[in-house]
Amino acid sequence: MISAVSLRYFAEVVRAGSIRAAAENVFVAASAISRQLALLEEELGAPLIERGPGRTVLRLTAAGELLLRHTRHVDRELDRVRSEIEALKGLRKGNVRLGVVETFVREVIPGILRRFNDRYPGVTYQVEVAPTTKLIELVGNDELDVAVTFNPPPSLRVKHVYERTLETCVMVAKDHPLAQLATVKLTDCAAYGLAMPDATISAKRDQDEMFARARIQPRAVLVTNSYEMMRSVAETGMAITLVNARPGDSADMPGFRYVPIKDSRVKHQRMTICTCEGRTPSPIAAVFIETIKKEFEDLEHA
Repeated sequence: MISAVSLRYFAEVVRAGSIRAAAENVFVAASAISRQLALLEEELGAPLIERGPGRTVLRLTAAGELLLRHTRHVDRELDRVRSEIEALKGLRKGNVRLGVVETFVREVIPGILRRFNDRYPGVTYQVEVAPTTKLIELVGNDELDVAVTFNPPPSLRVKHVYERTLETCVMVAKDHPLAQLATVKLTDCAAYGLAMPDATISAKRDQDEMFARARIQPRAVLVTNSYEMMRSVAETGMAITLVNARPGDSADMPGFRYVPIKDSRVKHQRMTICTCEGRTPSPIAAVFIETIKKEFEDLEHA
């Protein structure tokens, strides 16, 4: 059986150019290295080094060349395994910096975090809930590992690793008159009070444009910087609101219903998962990024 010591001494002899120089480099007797080379040649059944009177330059035989290539391949594989083991050690602990828009705070992200935490209980999380423009800024400045956003503005410092178009719906209470319809137009919404986003939410610009094109002056019952507030008010029946069904939601949910808006003036929303361009994330952050992408892909096909 070929020993690791024999292979190491053989590689050192080749690198140093002679048995004597190799012995000095590894601090062992030249006779010990010669003995290990002899054991290698006996095991392989072939000479590894050309020997002859007056030879001063070390020259490998064909068998020696094959063994050297094998030894270098083994060294590369060992380096790769060491790197992977170090990466695995890193997965036992670490911190994930996640940014999310408020839409996903209650229903989607907590479940993803719980499942990930079950797999990696030593990991901690920093979660920033903010509008998309702020999240894009934080990702671009490498202050977040990953963010889930809506309609992100372009940025050279940010790349989008997952993207999905979400249909715009009107969210209404179960007993609301619009809940009985299969689809609605913007004009169908004009008769009812709306819970609407304020200027800090990117959807406000789209909604203002949609209503202007439809020549509708919406009756805003409530204006807020919180998607969750808009959704909660709609669920009580106090108002209706224009939102996107969250990934994994069905048209009929407990207490409310999403009614698709079929109107050419309505803009659908773009949901993305983004990371910092040009940055290599930590091992645990890289695993989390792939996990959250997979979770959203699974929701898309649910």
